[in-house]
Amino acid sequence: MKFWEFFKEIERDKLIFFVSLAIIGLVFLAWGESPKSKTATPELPRSSAQIESEINRQEKELAERLEGILGKIAGVGEVAVEVKLLRSSAKEYALNRNAGQKITNETEKSGISRSINENTDQKEVVLIKDREGQESPVLLTEETPVVGGVVVVAEGAGNPALKEKIIQAVASALAVPLHKIEVLEGESKIVRN
Repeated sequence: MKFWEFFKEIERDKLIFFVSLAIIGLVFLAWGESPKSKTATPELPRSSAQIESEINRQEKELAERLEGILGKIAGVGEVAVEVKLLRSSAKEYALNRNAGQKITNETEKSGISRSINENTDQKEVVLIKDREGQESPVLLTEETPVVGGVVVVAEGAGNPALKEKIIQAVASALAVPLHKIEVLEGESKIVRN
């Protein structure tokens, strides 16, 4: 009975304070234990500045890769490449879509009637768990960037046979039609004594 005697000795205000403190502590404990799953976030709609930045990054990356490839062709020499993209790469993820419509017709005593139409459309990305339990979105399609044109400046492009090899290499590497590729002869940077 010592337990109950302890509560009888404590003033009512202090008892309320301690009970409130205990309840708040339990709420924080319950809140802190919510499961937090690691999920890969799919691409969300981006602003035009973000899209432009992504296009610039992809253009630069493609140009650098092409410079590396073309620079290995015998006789090409120094190479500079500029790639212009019309659209960057895009990914489409599977979505669970829940759409609904609720129509409510009301008639007042005065004879006035009104109709309330509520439409709901909820979309949620479909996630799958891998063996480690990590969730990732289900990818439906992934579109490659659309190339608008390519300009190549190469030291050896004055040779018609070499120029044709450069054009074919660019067309093959980027799946670009030949009419969107321009190859120009560049100046030699070799200094002769």
